[in-house]
Amino acid sequence: MITRWTDLPFVKDVKLPSPSSPSPNMKETEAKQQRIQEVEKLIQSFCDLHLNEQYRDYAFKLWGKLSRKRTFSVCGGKAEIWAASIVHVIARLNFLFDRNHKNFLKQGLICGHFGTNQKTITSKAAEIRKAAGIRNGDSDFCDRDIQDTFSCVLLPNGMLVPTEVARDMGLLED
Repeated sequence: MITRWTDLPFVKDVKLPSPSSPSPNMKETEAKQQRIQEVEKLIQSFCDLHLNEQYRDYAFKLWGKLSRKRTFSVCGGKAEIWAASIVHVIARLNFLFDRNHKNFLKQGLICGHFGTNQKTITSKAAEIRKAAGIRNGDSDFCDRDIQDTFSCVLLPNGMLVPTEVARDMGLLED
């Protein structure tokens, strides 16, 4: 009669890891946590010098979303490239590369700060946008003005108008 699961014939051949040796998953998790913290520090250092708190929060939010994805590994590559790419995505979504923007940034400033190549950053940023499912006007990563520009409101008469226009007309509350 079998009274314990260890008495099953096929269980005797299974070797369980000793409690003192860390499992491979534990090592991966520690490496991932280390990478997450390293990139967060780099993002923080850039934002302290060049961006305001709102854009920093968007960058942290994007990095958090990306680092939680199981199908996307953030452990490979240089931390500087990850940080620069995250900042690049946020800057692009919020039109910070536009000279008329009050928080104007040059793409070269991002690359110079992190010591990275512009083509590499642009490529990685596109990969990040695709992996995170980000589109222009994304409410999680854009200013309200930009969100309004990219979203529409359906009026009772069936007409579709940009949210920005609906606000100007007084149809929406601020």
